[in-house]
Amino acid sequence: MSTIILNIKEKVAYLRINRPEKYNALTQDMWQAIADACDSLANHKTVRVLVLSAAGEKAFCAGADINELHEMLSLPDRFAASNEIVQLAQKKLAALPFATIAQINGVCVGGGMGLVMCCDFRVTVKQASFAITPSKLGLLYSLEDTKRLVGLVGLARAKELLYLGRKIDAATAERWALVNQIVAPDELESAVESLVQSILSVSGYSVSGTKRSLAHLSEVMPSEADTLAIQSLFDKAFHGDDFKEGAAAFTEKRPGRFI
Repeated sequence: MSTIILNIKEKVAYLRINRPEKYNALTQDMWQAIADACDSLANHKTVRVLVLSAAGEKAFCAGADINELHEMLSLPDRFAASNEIVQLAQKKLAALPFATIAQINGVCVGGGMGLVMCCDFRVTVKQASFAITPSKLGLLYSLEDTKRLVGLVGLARAKELLYLGRKIDAATAERWALVNQIVAPDELESAVESLVQSILSVSGYSVSGTKRSLAHLSEVMPSEADTLAIQSLFDKAFHGDDFKEGAAAFTEKRPGRFI
């Protein structure tokens, strides 16, 4: 059975992560499938809304596949290279020329957070929790992911999430503007469908044009030197002592002891 499923019903596309037995953890092949699905949708003439969802009742996405992660923890170069497909898939999702909705059915961490932050709307069940944890592995969050997070929750809240790797509940996520709406589990699909119909009730041209305008206005123009310097820090983290300690702590199932 496919772990990434794309269905299109008239003007609505449904992209589903389908690996509930593994809490919808994402493999590199799954990231590639998401990127491919976005390529297909970007050229679709009739789709006006995408609903991104996940199978099961416990997790939207628990992050990276544990087996691949264990392999990559001892291979920093491979870990760094794997980030390229993650960033590519997220970039393609964020750039889709129509409205996108994340239907969050449970735990949302790691790559799951990256995906939902690329969407225009986020509707979640009240039992969901959210976390971003590169600091617990001695790594940095990518510039694009960090920019999206700051755009949603602001600088102070972004620091709290990124520095501490803090897990927050759905009520906190809503208060911080990380999600748009909280519903009971049995109301999730109907709430998303109501939002879909609201989007379909307005001009697709306007939504697409406004989305493009907002993306343009959110762009910052940092110097190339600053961008390269931060990118260098990001790349070097994969070879740093903190990553070695974070990887060891993860493998040994203990708290990290960072200097």
